[in-house]
Amino acid sequence: MRGTLKIIPALLAISLSQPVLAADTRSSTIPPETVDITYEMLSRDNSKVSAVAGELRLGSDGGALEYSPPLDTQPGDFTIIEGFDPTGPSDLAEVGQGSVAYDWMGAYIDNQLQDHVVGYAYVINGDGVPKQWNADGYAKTPEDGDLQMSVYTRSFIASVTKQITSVATVKLLHQAGLTIETPIADYLPSGWKLGKNVNGIKFKHLLTHSTGWGQLWDNLDKAEREAWSNGWDGLEYVISLTASPGSAYSYKNANTALLRILIPQVWVAMGGAPYAEVTAGNHDLMYLAYVQGNIFEPIGIYSVGCWMQPNYQEALAYSFDHVETGGIAHEIDLGKGCGGHAGLRLSAVELAKYLAYLRYSDEIISLSQLGLINSEELGWGDATDGKYTKSGAWFSSYEVDINTNEGGLYLDLPLKLNTQYKYRKASRACVALLPYGVEASLVINSEYEGGGEDYSTCGILRDAFDFAAN
Repeated sequence: MRGTLKIIPALLAISLSQPVLAADTRSSTIPPETVDITYEMLSRDNSKVSAVAGELRLGSDGGALEYSPPLDTQPGDFTIIEGFDPTGPSDLAEVGQGSVAYDWMGAYIDNQLQDHVVGYAYVINGDGVPKQWNADGYAKTPEDGDLQMSVYTRSFIASVTKQITSVATVKLLHQAGLTIETPIADYLPSGWKLGKNVNGIKFKHLLTHSTGWGQLWDNLDKAEREAWSNGWDGLEYVISLTASPGSAYSYKNANTALLRILIPQVWVAMGGAPYAEVTAGNHDLMYLAYVQGNIFEPIGIYSVGCWMQPNYQEALAYSFDHVETGGIAHEIDLGKGCGGHAGLRLSAVELAKYLAYLRYSDEIISLSQLGLINSEELGWGDATDGKYTKSGAWFSSYEVDINTNEGGLYLDLPLKLNTQYKYRKASRACVALLPYGVEASLVINSEYEGGGEDYSTCGILRDAFDFAAN
């Protein structure tokens, strides 16, 4: 329990008896069966709220790609590369037009991160199969419960959520007979006042951050910025402002946060949604229900939410330079912006499994739909040189009591994104589809040593691939 919100027991209360992964489970695949799944929780006034997701096929059937998560390694099991000499890598795997030394790719990541962050974990796939993996450091320090980081430890993946939301959007639009060129206006909540040019916004503009809202934000005054948020009311305000669909790329969370509302709206219009109307009180629950039932459940990933769950290993967020200040459990409540632009909590194994199915199976989307996502750069943060990556980063924005002569610090983010703070806690993540059939995931539960200036989570995966590719 956190504050007055209770989650029963995690995200899922299941109407039939169904196993839930324990913390030490080494497989994320549950035998196929058809069940009715109910998402159930107590609201802040302790009244019960539930949404039935309907019949969902769990696990994978005989024709699906089988992804067996790797066995855990002990902290510190990695290869030291003296001088990073790129000649003579071992265990080259011939894939496509080139080859990749998976052990060298992993060793590069380890040498970049070991002893420079509180905890990290990664998994590298080759042709959809785990080839190299490691975890090091703490998910929770001894003072916070003493949990070693594992490839199975769930972390706050921040904006990597956007990539998953983009895939869910493309899938739902196809199911509904729509396309990314469909205008969003008909799927906005009734009663919302539309600003100038909002009628011209298409789903594609949200997915590519080309609504003009990024540029608009730069010119808003303090009161206007305070009215803007990624929750229901804040997004209603955003919609009332002037848009410039087709503008140059300008990253803004509101673009994909709005999809947290539009996905349920399209689902209701299509039929089969758990509610007949999308509201401020149920929209993020409906978003989670759609993503769980259509993205994660078909590939054997369960109970994905925006808060820590007792049946899973979970990482806290730390400051590496001031780890003595303790970790924090970054979570997003329902009604506070869970999903769409950020919020999901997943492990390195779960992210790598997701990438494997995304690339090699039609359990999530078809090959042509993935081609659309890649060619239009929907949900990717960087798509150059045949490398498709999406990073996520979250930083604390609360008073840090450190009991030193310097006193506490107030971290005012995101309005001071260019300011470096000594004591900020952080969670970082990256997913990558790389050439030669390589996929990689990386999660980190602190800022990099020294504040991480010029530090890039996805940059590490890209550089590791370049280092190991031949």
